[in-house]
Amino acid sequence: MFYIVEEESKLKNLEKLLKLGAFIEVIPDHYNFHPKLSNTTAVYIRILKSNYGYIVPVNHSEGINIDKDRLLRLLKSSSKLYTLNKKELLYHFPLPDAIDLSLLYSMTFYERLEVSKESQLLNHFYNKFRGKTDINRLVPLSKLYEICENLYNKIKEFIDLNEPDGFEFYNNTATSVFYLLEQEGLGIYYENFVKVFNPKDPLYNIHNNTVLTFYNLYNATSRPTNSFNSINFAAIPHSEEHRKTFRPKNDYFVEFDFDGYHLRLLCDQVDYPLSSDSAHKQLAESYFGTKDITEDQYKEAKQINFQAIYGKIPEEHKDLKIFKE
Repeated sequence: MFYIVEEESKLKNLEKLLKLGAFIEVIPDHYNFHPKLSNTTAVYIRILKSNYGYIVPVNHSEGINIDKDRLLRLLKSSSKLYTLNKKELLYHFPLPDAIDLSLLYSMTFYERLEVSKESQLLNHFYNKFRGKTDINRLVPLSKLYEICENLYNKIKEFIDLNEPDGFEFYNNTATSVFYLLEQEGLGIYYENFVKVFNPKDPLYNIHNNTVLTFYNLYNATSRPTNSFNSINFAAIPHSEEHRKTFRPKNDYFVEFDFDGYHLRLLCDQVDYPLSSDSAHKQLAESYFGTKDITEDQYKEAKQINFQAIYGKIPEEHKDLKIFKE
């Protein structure tokens, strides 16, 4: 059983229930488009500790659509609001206090929360109407509801997880910063970019000679990655061919990188002194017993450092002071 909320009286009743807290899932016009290029079709709302949810149409052919400003006021009335991806939610509704369940999961278990919205029905619609940019408006509201119900049933057990140390910073500050970073996109020379990078479908994240990137925040290392539409923006090849596909939208591109960022954070925690010079080079001197570090030795030292941080300390270096600490 489900409820389509279309009338003001039902909205007011739902507003009262939201005092109990809720999980929400925004249904965009198209799941494959970058959220900046896809409008809101409907919103699924599941009151916590209840046996059923609600779906509020915003721009759907079957519903008496609710104004987004009215829906925003409704969502703001919730005592506590959970969502699967807060950064995506912000593209549709400015709800800075929402709690990101995927982030909560990844900071608790140090792995990604893998859940899929795929279904046979969705696959049917997406295959049949390949050229349409608002496919989800064609999918019956009852079916969209089923998809969201299935999604909720997969993640509901994680709502009761305790928030780990640092969660508030990542959930509020970091998520908002990466959301803002994505807004501008990167200037490109369209034809050259598409030829070199071969995106799955240029419409998904390219608009007005600007390509939109998407930061993925839920990683075991807590280090964000950035890939979308079959393009890994965090690992763009260094070739001139690839670099020439981008054009600065103002005057210049500026690139900067932290030296041994995670290594320095860890050494700071155990009071191991690192110089202002290269952290990797300093440790390479310990590994190889020389201050004249070759390029190959430097590369090997970085591999050792990452292996020690994210895997296991190599047996031959376990007695070094840094690894004892």
